[in-house]
Amino acid sequence: MVNIMAGRCLIILASLFYSVRGQVISRGPCPAVVVQPDFNVDKYTGWWYEIERFPASFETGLKCNNAKYWLKQDGTIGVINIETDIVTGEQTSVEGDTWVPDPNVPAKLKVKFRSWMPAGDYWVLRTDYDTFSVVYSCDDFMLGFVKMEYAWILGRGRTLNTRTLTDIKRDVQDRGIDISNFIFSDQTGCEA
Repeated sequence: MVNIMAGRCLIILASLFYSVRGQVISRGPCPAVVVQPDFNVDKYTGWWYEIERFPASFETGLKCNNAKYWLKQDGTIGVINIETDIVTGEQTSVEGDTWVPDPNVPAKLKVKFRSWMPAGDYWVLRTDYDTFSVVYSCDDFMLGFVKMEYAWILGRGRTLNTRTLTDIKRDVQDRGIDISNFIFSDQTGCEA
């Protein structure tokens, strides 16, 4: 009985955290997802624009979200995220490092933007390198009873056609990820 009550309390706390912080937190463990086979970091570099995403507190109040990736001489991948504040119109950016911890699985990258923050997962589930990319991250909490997920659908341009977007979402859903969490990213009125 105590374990059931504790579990319910944790779910309630997680739900409150979700509503306050704007993350996707839900019951159950992270799904075992397959990432892009034979991922090619060289082909992935360049600009990517956020088309849809899961809610994330660090993106609240922002639009025109995009990122540039480049290879660095030390073997890591540099990244700069650029976005515009919806209220002020001010453009902000944050620079970080991305790397491949296991060369046998190059599509499972790590990314870090602040020295005091832990690195996060940046798993490329699927990309054609020229049009779209699907990125996913999931952390298990409380022995897999609760998970926190992030996901992004990215494009080489600020829009993707409906057919491509539908195909991407069907694939993401087939991987056991709840696509109802996706929200559109505002790419209107952005600088070229």
